[in-house]
Amino acid sequence: MITTKTALETKEFAKKIGERLKSEKILYLTGDLGSGKTTFTKGIAEYLGIDHFTIKSPTYTYIRKHVTPDGDNFYHIDLYRIESVDELLMHEIEEIMEAKNSLIVIEWADRLPEKSHEGINIVFKYKDASTREIKVNE
Repeated sequence: MITTKTALETKEFAKKIGERLKSEKILYLTGDLGSGKTTFTKGIAEYLGIDHFTIKSPTYTYIRKHVTPDGDNFYHIDLYRIESVDELLMHEIEEIMEAKNSLIVIEWADRLPEKSHEGINIVFKYKDASTREIKVNE
């Protein structure tokens, strides 16, 4: 477990996780609202060469696709507004998980009915206005 005290520290930790990733990986992020999931996702995007300003939580669209400078796909999925994932959305998520040369970050992953693909589970805890605890379970 790591404790971060700023958004920059959270992004820097994300980059360290990014260094351990290869294509075709899935990051399952869980944690309360405001616990650092989107900030972490921005750090992963920066590591991949994607402008972090283009990373916005796809709360209303659920899924955003970005392309890295290397031509790989980076999918940012946010299930915050979903009470339960319907069959159609789950089918779309499954297709993304099957895609080659892709990295997938799923915020609010605990809302998935099942985690059908292996990935790295990362749990975020809000401690106070500037402090977050991040636990990585591989």
